[in-house]
Amino acid sequence: MPIQEIHLVSHTHTDFGFTDYPDTLLRHHNRIIDRAIDICEAESGREDRARFRWTCEVAAITANWFRTASTAQKDRFLRLHREGLMAAGGMAVHWTPLISPANAARSMRMVDFLRRECELDVRVAWQCDVNGLGWHWLDLLIDMGMDGFVLAPNPHRGMPFDTQQRVFNWQAPSGRSLFALHGWHYSVGAWGFFLGDDDMEKTQSAIDRMLANLEKRGGYELDTILCQVTNPAAIDNGFPTNISAFVERWNAEGRTPVLRLSTLDQALAAVKAKATNAPTWRGDWPDYWVDGVGSTSYETALARSAERHLPALELIGALRGKEAPLMASATDRLQFYDEHTWGAFCSVIQPDSPFTRSQLSWKTGRAYEGFALTQEALADEARSLARERTGQAIENDLPIRRGQPGPTPIEEQSYYVLNPTGVARRVRWPVIWDYGGAAPQTILHAYLSDEYLPGMKVDKQGFASSATHIIDVELPAFGKAVVKPVAVEPPGELGEGWIGNGGWRLEVDPKTGAIASLARDGHELVGEQPLGLLIYESLRHPEKSRASIFGESGDWQYDWSRLETIAWPRTAPEFVRRPAETVAIGETRRTLFGPEIDVHLAWSHGDTAVVTYRLPDDGAVEMRIAVDKMAVEAPESLHVLFGRGSGEAGFRFDVGDHVITPGEDQIPESCRAWYALQGFAGLETAEGALVVASPDAPLVQPGGIHTDHATDPQGDDPVLAFWLLNNHWDVNFAAAQGGRKLFYRFRFDFPEALDELGARVFAESAMTAPVIVRAYDAAPVAASPVLSIDDAAVIGRLRRAEKGEGLVLTLVNPTAEARRVSVGLRDADIAGAERISAVEELLGIAGEISDGNLSCQVPPGATQVYRLALG
Repeated sequence: MPIQEIHLVSHTHTDFGFTDYPDTLLRHHNRIIDRAIDICEAESGREDRARFRWTCEVAAITANWFRTASTAQKDRFLRLHREGLMAAGGMAVHWTPLISPANAARSMRMVDFLRRECELDVRVAWQCDVNGLGWHWLDLLIDMGMDGFVLAPNPHRGMPFDTQQRVFNWQAPSGRSLFALHGWHYSVGAWGFFLGDDDMEKTQSAIDRMLANLEKRGGYELDTILCQVTNPAAIDNGFPTNISAFVERWNAEGRTPVLRLSTLDQALAAVKAKATNAPTWRGDWPDYWVDGVGSTSYETALARSAERHLPALELIGALRGKEAPLMASATDRLQFYDEHTWGAFCSVIQPDSPFTRSQLSWKTGRAYEGFALTQEALADEARSLARERTGQAIENDLPIRRGQPGPTPIEEQSYYVLNPTGVARRVRWPVIWDYGGAAPQTILHAYLSDEYLPGMKVDKQGFASSATHIIDVELPAFGKAVVKPVAVEPPGELGEGWIGNGGWRLEVDPKTGAIASLARDGHELVGEQPLGLLIYESLRHPEKSRASIFGESGDWQYDWSRLETIAWPRTAPEFVRRPAETVAIGETRRTLFGPEIDVHLAWSHGDTAVVTYRLPDDGAVEMRIAVDKMAVEAPESLHVLFGRGSGEAGFRFDVGDHVITPGEDQIPESCRAWYALQGFAGLETAEGALVVASPDAPLVQPGGIHTDHATDPQGDDPVLAFWLLNNHWDVNFAAAQGGRKLFYRFRFDFPEALDELGARVFAESAMTAPVIVRAYDAAPVAASPVLSIDDAAVIGRLRRAEKGEGLVLTLVNPTAEARRVSVGLRDADIAGAERISAVEELLGIAGEISDGNLSCQVPPGATQVYRLALG
């Protein structure tokens, strides 16, 4: 159907960095909004289609403007908003898939601020540049009352341009749907249609060409289309381009299609009204761009570690009756690490420029600050909780001269232990030196251990953890206990090139450093596929550089007026993939947590690594990798492969509260080459299953390495290829990472079949640290839950209400069947429950209360949020 009308949405794309230093851009965007207000008022007398309209792209920028603007300016904005001339998008920033479901829910407070405090009607969720959005967002957005979702993806290393302009109803895991527009990239108006050049014929020719191509392609059956318009000189973070006079003249001349200036809300409403027969698509929307998080792999691991503590902080806040004062600051830093901008536009061509380095420092600083603030908040709140619950002195209450032992041996002290996860688990943890108020003071003693994170044992020689005792306790979901350490003998057997423990025996391949043999009760688990094999990848012809990876020519030679030229290469890039050239099997040793064996690896370009395999006393296999990385600016990657069996494999990935089958449970044309995990990765073959938990490295490729076939993955071997690091991008992301050690941890198991609940329990236990506080003379207390959910398949999170009294409970049913659950609290009866949104807006649905518990049915795939009133 020929396009009759183009709705032009004026905005600027928001990068936190890229064009300028991020903090500078906050002030710069204030000036952009001020300029947009001036233009809206100046052009308000034109006929309606030509009246200038402006949409602020992300809520973080809009909220910052409202917090700093004068009363008079805010009044001007609101007057224009009520007239339909100013609007705001309904997402805090443009997200990577790194953001967790818990932090995603917290990010909507920014939108709530715009609605509640600023009186804006925010109705459309908007993401630009990025190439997808996590499935867990959908129910959240629907409960927030969003009318639709618009994605304007960048085809540069992303979804091909000819996949853009699609409308559909995006079905959430719950079965509910949100209208979605997969639109053109935001550059089309300024660079594709030359809007801003004031050249009628040039624009007419460009529009005619692009619409003809769209009609030829098919798949877009509407006569109305949305096109974004930015600044032709600066499509990112640029000032408004006033095209009101141009649009008025265009329409007066009778040109076609009709041009209409609209806000995002108005444009999407016009498209939605025509899309009465839009198809329904169900699934996750994996993002090509997520591979960039591997360019700062150390900081990504740190941010992931901190983000996994957020539900623990929320739970402690619920138990203590108040949210941690540092919670907002910690989540803010982590959210900006999860945002899509990584650095300067010249990050690769000028990696040593102050312009580049300052932006990369700001970005990585979000991870470091988020980690530090989370540690401080958790230490403060967990210590306070332990003190309140035990009535005894706890760690740091008793000053001890630095380096001297405490009043009692650490093996005889008590420890308050909290399981912040919704899965029952066995906690086995080292007994850490009593710092007694010595540095570091704002980190829990239990976390000053390499068992928590590599490198966290920061003390001097002599600050020794116990060599004879560990903390060992079985805790229910959301369980707590006060325990004494138990004495253990270092278990296991050692041999030349192998270790054993219980029914397990692991032997290292002296040629590759991978696992040559892994037997459980005499049954061999290693088959045709590699297990723990590190592969270094580089271009066969480095002189071709990054251009050969993601296009036929370099980025700056693309023709952005013809976005169809921005495509992945027709000829696959040639990579050289090689295991370590030098392998030396190192020390074997018994530890309190199982026998270990080291393997030393080296590559000819200078990288070295130490791989440590461990057979824990509680089963499964652990693998730790410490890479001594050289700074390499030529394109490179490092992968580690985990495989099982042979033949056809089925894959299942936890992408955040929900598990998908890659290639099936996802939007058509979305990325099938690599995925970002929030939980486990699993595969299943005729020989059995493999489940891998990766706390630090979120990127995984199903079936093998696909960097040479990004849009059409080749190979379906029963292999999980974890992508540890890369520097493939030509802009924005870091050119190299080196000069320091990079750490990665894996834990993997071999169940007979891939059971999703069992896999989730396995991954949560491996990836989320328990909360442990030294409690000196506190009497032991048996394990019991602080929050009870009687169906282990249902995911739960609990926090203090932000608005008013009570608690907020989130329930997620990741299964395909409705679940009837009963929820109870240890310390109080539940007197009432009402369904709410993530920002505590009432949805008008009351929960059923019986004997002080909430009883409710959670539909298949649904996320439900309740405000609980306590009796």
